[in-house]
Amino acid sequence: MNHAHASRQPLVLMYHGVGLRSASQDPFCLFVPPDTLYRQLRGLLDRGWTPLTLRRYLRGGFPRRSVLVTFDDGYRGLLDEGVPVLGKLGFPATAFVLSGVLGGTSAWMAEMPDEPLLDADGVRALADAGLDVECHGWDHSDLANAGPGTLVRNLRDAAAALADITGRRARAFAYPYGTHDPAARRAAAEAGFEVAFSVHDGAGRYAIPRVDINATEIDATFRLKTWRGYPAVRRVSGAVPLLRPALHSLIGFAQRP
Repeated sequence: MNHAHASRQPLVLMYHGVGLRSASQDPFCLFVPPDTLYRQLRGLLDRGWTPLTLRRYLRGGFPRRSVLVTFDDGYRGLLDEGVPVLGKLGFPATAFVLSGVLGGTSAWMAEMPDEPLLDADGVRALADAGLDVECHGWDHSDLANAGPGTLVRNLRDAAAALADITGRRARAFAYPYGTHDPAARRAAAEAGFEVAFSVHDGAGRYAIPRVDINATEIDATFRLKTWRGYPAVRRVSGAVPLLRPALHSLIGFAQRP
C-alpha cells in the first residue's frame, strides 16, 4: 500500500454479520439487516464514494472518497443474506474468516455461542461470488499479550489453512477483537501478510483502524461514521467521557453533503 497518499487513506468499514436477529440472539448488535446494508452501501455510492477491492486498496493512490468494506468472523449469514446485497450493488467487499473453526459456531462468545459459521465450501462460495477472503486467525484468540505458540497458530497456521481452501495466499489479516501489540504486529508481518487491520487503535501498516458498523446504526449515525473527522473525535470522546454528547451533536454536521 502506497503511503505517499496518507492524506487520502480510504475509509475502512468493519461489519460482522448480515441478517435479522433478535436482541437475545444478537446481544452485541453484530448483525445488520440486509435492507439496512443495502441502504448504507447504496448511499455511499450515491454520495460519490469509490468502493475498493483489497487489491485496489493495496495498490494505493486512491480517489478522495474511497471505501473498503470488510466483514469479520465468517458468519453463514454473510453468504446467505449479504452476498445478494453486494451483488445487486456491484459492491466489492473483504471477508475475514477463522480458519480453525470453519463449519462451527461463535463459541468464543458466551452470550451468543451458537451463530453458524461458514464451512470450507461456504468460504469458497464467498470467493466465487467475488469477495476477497482473508484471515481473521484460527479460533478468535486475542493476540494482544499472546504467547509465541498462539501467534504462530493464529497467523502462520491460519493463513496456510486458508490458502489450502482458497488456493491463494492470504494478503490481509484482521485482529480478533481489534486488539494487538508490537509482538502481534511483528508476527503478522513475519507471517507474510501485506497489511493488518485493527478496530480503533492504529499503529501503522500492521494495525490500520476501521470504523465499526453495527445493527444500532440509523442513517444519521452511519453518515457520521463515514465523516473523515469521526475517528479523531471518537478517540477524544472515548478518553474524555464528558465530550461524548459533543460527538453526537456532530450528526447534523455529518449529514451535510
